[in-house]
Amino acid sequence: MREETNLLNIDKHVARFEELSALQEEAPTAWQLIGKVIARKGWNRAVFCKRSLLDEAIYYKAKRGDDTPPSLHTLMAVCVGMDLDMPATEELLAAAGYKFSKAIPLHRAYMYIIGHLAGQPVHVRNEFLKRLRINELGSQNYLGK
Repeated sequence: MREETNLLNIDKHVARFEELSALQEEAPTAWQLIGKVIARKGWNRAVFCKRSLLDEAIYYKAKRGDDTPPSLHTLMAVCVGMDLDMPATEELLAAAGYKFSKAIPLHRAYMYIIGHLAGQPVHVRNEFLKRLRINELGSQNYLGK
């Protein structure tokens, strides 16, 4: 009888696992979240590219909801360009499989520019990063159209 009870509990756990897995599969990707923010702000390609210093290929990945996770560098350019606050940035990072760590100097710098340089354009935040000898945000392919 006890073995049957344990097996019934396992069945319940398997069912619960499948429910949770289905919910997680429905969670939006980072690109889908970026696309939603672009739509909410009413931005077109030119505005997005100018504000983030990313090329239009990045914009189109967001518009189509690409399923490959963006790099941390790209995500930070998006967060800065969209002037996202820390909770929104952390949500976007989590959707891409990232999490800030205070133990990592690069992450501390990124947290600083999100939290303490809020409202500043990407070029101001890039100057801060440059002085810390950290790669500037944006894309080498961005032509500033």
